[in-house]
Amino acid sequence: MTGITLPETRSSVSWFFRPAEIMTTLILIFSAIASFAGLAVAGLYDGNSASLIPALQGQDLVTLLSLPVLGYSMFAARHGSPRALIVWAGMLGYLLYTYTGASMAYDYNVFYLMYVALFALNLFALVAVVGRIASSTIARAFDQRTPRRAVAAFLALMAFMLGMGELDQNLPYLTEGILPQPLQQAGGGTYFVYTLDLGLIVPLSILAAVWLLRRQPWGYVLAGCMLIKAAIMGLALLSMNGFGALRGLPLDSMLGLWVMIAVGGLVLSVWFLRHCRNERDSYRGYDRL
Repeated sequence: MTGITLPETRSSVSWFFRPAEIMTTLILIFSAIASFAGLAVAGLYDGNSASLIPALQGQDLVTLLSLPVLGYSMFAARHGSPRALIVWAGMLGYLLYTYTGASMAYDYNVFYLMYVALFALNLFALVAVVGRIASSTIARAFDQRTPRRAVAAFLALMAFMLGMGELDQNLPYLTEGILPQPLQQAGGGTYFVYTLDLGLIVPLSILAAVWLLRRQPWGYVLAGCMLIKAAIMGLALLSMNGFGALRGLPLDSMLGLWVMIAVGGLVLSVWFLRHCRNERDSYRGYDRL
């Protein structure tokens, strides 16, 4: 990665992120339609198991409510806010996680092609945003009182508890042939959540914690993104349990962890990003792939 400096004008910043802005605008439109339909269109999710339907609707509610955050962060980032740039990337990460599941695990419905479009748009928009970040410049925007240790401890704890909790659900199958509870409720098959959590979220959280403790520039960016993703996903998991409880379903055995992730993610996101200077002078460099 090599750093470049752009002229300090709003138009140049806007131009530099134009592909990501176009894709994010489409994401806002498509995800608003898809999540609203999940809540309002009767029978849309009927092909899925009865236990999964309220979970999908619970996530749709949080996704719909979080879209203004994505829109505002894109607007603020194009005007030079490094804080908003981190939120923008973190929100794209959450939506990429969400629509990876929708496109690969939901039972087929009329919105399948939109789920695929959202999966692709979020993937390439995230690459476009992250590929233009000068991590060293963003890192310099954080002051000396940034709660690096607290954030690193939270991310490491989240990774440990999430990894151990999901391994605990999976290992009995190797010894006793007992399917994890979510798979039992879904009637078998595969479970994309384990794949994404154990294969991506846990390693990225650990990497962010280590880099942040070592003051590596990308540690600030990755830690901020993981905090945003944790906060929104934690709220979505609580919403899933709420929708399930209204239909008489038992609460998730990992509900305590979801509360910790939601509350910890929200509190630490605010605390961490408050120490990121939002003046335009802190936002002069970008990286080019």
